[in-house]
Amino acid sequence: MSGARIAAMQPAADAKACHQRALALQQKGDRQAAAALFERALAQDARFWPARFELGSLRLNGGAFEEAIRDFEAVLRLEPAHARSWLLLGVAWNGLSRADRALDCFKQALKVDPAFGEAHYNCGVIQHGQGDLEAAVASNRLAIAHPPSPLMAYSNLGIALEALGDMQGAAESYDAAISADPNDPSAYWNKALLLLRQGDDEAGWPLYEWRWAAGKAGVPVRHYTGRPLWFGGTSIEGRTILVHPEQGLGDVIQFARFVPMLAARGARVVFEVFTPLFSLFHGLPGFGEVVGMGTGLPNFDLHCPLMSLPLALDMGIETLPQDTPYILPDPERVSTWRKRLGSSRRKRIGFVWKGNPKFPGNASRLVPLEQFQAIFGTAAEFLCAQKELSAAEREILAAHKNVRLMGDDLADFGDTAALLAHCDVVITSDTSFAHLAGAMGKPTLLLLAAHADWRWLMERADSPWYPTGLLFRQAEPGAWEDVISSVRASLGEYLK
Repeated sequence: MSGARIAAMQPAADAKACHQRALALQQKGDRQAAAALFERALAQDARFWPARFELGSLRLNGGAFEEAIRDFEAVLRLEPAHARSWLLLGVAWNGLSRADRALDCFKQALKVDPAFGEAHYNCGVIQHGQGDLEAAVASNRLAIAHPPSPLMAYSNLGIALEALGDMQGAAESYDAAISADPNDPSAYWNKALLLLRQGDDEAGWPLYEWRWAAGKAGVPVRHYTGRPLWFGGTSIEGRTILVHPEQGLGDVIQFARFVPMLAARGARVVFEVFTPLFSLFHGLPGFGEVVGMGTGLPNFDLHCPLMSLPLALDMGIETLPQDTPYILPDPERVSTWRKRLGSSRRKRIGFVWKGNPKFPGNASRLVPLEQFQAIFGTAAEFLCAQKELSAAEREILAAHKNVRLMGDDLADFGDTAALLAHCDVVITSDTSFAHLAGAMGKPTLLLLAAHADWRWLMERADSPWYPTGLLFRQAEPGAWEDVISSVRASLGEYLK
């Protein structure tokens, strides 16, 4: 072979050697050195796409989505039939919240390889997020039929079937997930939510403990040396028990009803709450010593997560404490708000239409203000407790002379409770505001998505959690018009 021929082949050989050394470093976990060698391989031969693919994968795993997109697009210009590059390109686009581009890429991967289980799975994730539940069901079934694919396809199939109302199919999917991986916490968690939604507390509450392993509690697991967890079964009389918060503000308000039951069993209670709730519970009878999270804890003997109390106390839907109100506003704040609001000849309605935007399911429970405003035609004074209003929302509300904006003046939940004390009725989407109104015993008209949260059960217009609540459910996802019409019609009963 001539020297000229050998020289022409040398860059490709060097690129391959760099690539092999980079792969070895990658296996050892040295991502930075591996990336440098992949780049060196490409400097030797820009058309050596395997190095470009691995570099893109490293960047994707590091959250550098835009750089990863450029890498995978470069690979696909050279090797358009590389299905995994289409897949990871879609993952990168999804990382930039471009679900439409991501779905297109996953579908391109399936054109190359129709039996690509991971691509079917990722199609299902996007389709579910877009509300196309039937397509999500089909994609997850195909993912399961074409292994290897993520085991989450079983649970995701169950979630989609549950949202479509197929509870039996959902249960079978969760059981299949557990069978495929008996240690999969997500499968147990999803099954727990299904059981609780169906009112099966006996089976649901034990499985609900899987929330810790599934990462759904919203806070880290607590461990206290020498101070064990209490899940019932032993006497707490004369002992000090710490009850600590988890998940969201509304969850704490809802499950706080169980705290006085501990005192009734003779325990001294230390009730830790998220800071925005401190003024709401501080000083209330039955809640023991209330402390804000992060302010330090007094001595205690036992501890229990707040949302484990129904399990520890053997509580079910039929035995829920029905004593409302169990939250009372501070009299001084009530007086302050009385002066601020002034007198009114009309009934007062407190309202919000959206919850925490960081909540994963917030989009489905949010009622568009453009539709919600139809309620303002009722002859009443409306007190808006919504915080963080956009300029467009303020403009819509300003067009209604019977709407007053109160959100900017609410310092914490103690203020919100004092404002609610002056309301004759409350209208709300599924938010912490709904739980506060229910805990205060206020007539509450609750607007729910078609597939509402587990705690509102199924097909009920009432709530065993809140006797003064009335539930209005969508007939199908995204359809709020009939819900709002029903709320308007029901208001007449409260405004007489």
